[in-house]
Amino acid sequence: MARAKKKAKTQMDFDPLEFKDEYLSRFLKDGEGAVKGETIDLEGDDLVLKNGDDFFRIPISSVTLSDNSLMVTEVIDWERAREMGERWRKVELDPL
Repeated sequence: MARAKKKAKTQMDFDPLEFKDEYLSRFLKDGEGAVKGETIDLEGDDLVLKNGDDFFRIPISSVTLSDNSLMVTEVIDWERAREMGERWRKVELDPL
């Protein structure tokens, strides 16, 4: 019986919840180094960011964590991310 080959680990081969503390309270920067927001929650496979009064929800697969920094690695539709972040805010923060 042949052994199964181990596949190379990709960014999403791990459970992000296991590393939740690593992703929270970090500033997310784009490719030019501009701060896009601070991470405040990990909801499923998405990060929730706050930037001023705006909330954004983006896929965790679109960022890379290295050296205590989060960097955007994929194109993000920021308008859609804002809409999803607003829905998150209404559910999570408005009841408070």
